[in-house]
Amino acid sequence: MDDKNICNIKAETKLRNGYPNWWCFTHFASARGEGGAKMDRCIKANMPKIIESEKIYIDIDEYRGGVGVWGSLEAVYDSKRVIPEKGVHVHLRKTPDAEKEVDKTFKEVYIKVPGTLFEDEQWIMIDEYTACAYTASVLFDRKIKVITCKHCKKPHIDADWFAVHYHKKHFCTYCGRDFIDTEPGISNPIVYLQGIFQERLANRKLINVDRVLRIKQEDYPGGIQIWASNPAIIWTAERAEEAGIHVHLFKEKSGMPFSDDTYGTVEIDGILLDAEMVRFFMVQKSFGFLGKFVVSLACPKCSKEHFDKGENAFKPHKTHDCEHCGNVFDDGTRYKGVVSNPIVAKLQALDKIHQNLNYD
Repeated sequence: MDDKNICNIKAETKLRNGYPNWWCFTHFASARGEGGAKMDRCIKANMPKIIESEKIYIDIDEYRGGVGVWGSLEAVYDSKRVIPEKGVHVHLRKTPDAEKEVDKTFKEVYIKVPGTLFEDEQWIMIDEYTACAYTASVLFDRKIKVITCKHCKKPHIDADWFAVHYHKKHFCTYCGRDFIDTEPGISNPIVYLQGIFQERLANRKLINVDRVLRIKQEDYPGGIQIWASNPAIIWTAERAEEAGIHVHLFKEKSGMPFSDDTYGTVEIDGILLDAEMVRFFMVQKSFGFLGKFVVSLACPKCSKEHFDKGENAFKPHKTHDCEHCGNVFDDGTRYKGVVSNPIVAKLQALDKIHQNLNYD
């Protein structure tokens, strides 16, 4: 451990219960132990340090062919069985006709902001935590703004539950203190970065692709990976962004994918995947508070699949309204409430087929 990684633990405030609010200002994490005692090291002290190969520095002016930056969530389906890749995904092209110079996921992405008459140039960092929180908010159509902590003046990031629920009381992940905003909202500093490049982003277009993919898993022994496409954080290319279901197909266990493309229709082993369901589930499975509470329900009256949308897509509930016949029914589970997404059963069916395949 080097000097820069040593915990700097202070208790500048107290909690409601009277215990000191022990907080590490090196790793921006709690250092409260059992009974409110001060810990020797905070809860993030043992996390691996981010190395230089996990970072990238981007000057947008150097890539006339386009810069694309996304929050990268885990695949909804991965028969390749690789370690889940989360972070900030980047595409870089020098010219519009050139191949991608960079197509990779990083832990930290630094975007160069040009200097002005009054300010020097600076690099604004987007990390995994910020990018994935932004993706969750956008895919559930949440309005985002920049909220600044009333105590340390740092821009605030709302993640997980708070990335999709408007709220006035916020917990600052920099100084470890609560603060109250003037109105319910969701904060992510990426909005500030987008504002700086608003002229470059103003003409961006998002189109639903009509490509069709119909395959069998047995034809791809190296595995299949499936994601929902999501709007880019930064997109400067002249061509439109593509929306749909993104699929990697592997002929071999190692190496690059045989196919890497986005489709409007995806059918695997006769199972049709709905792009909206895939998009919802990609975010739902990233939420720690949802986890096992996302299931597939069918209406007991009309037997049709039930798909929770809107607020019900991330708020477990016991009673469900069938969107097909209007029937109100209980979820029939042992939980206090669940969220229904038919894609869960479809992906389980795909996984069962994959497990029964014999590639020898």
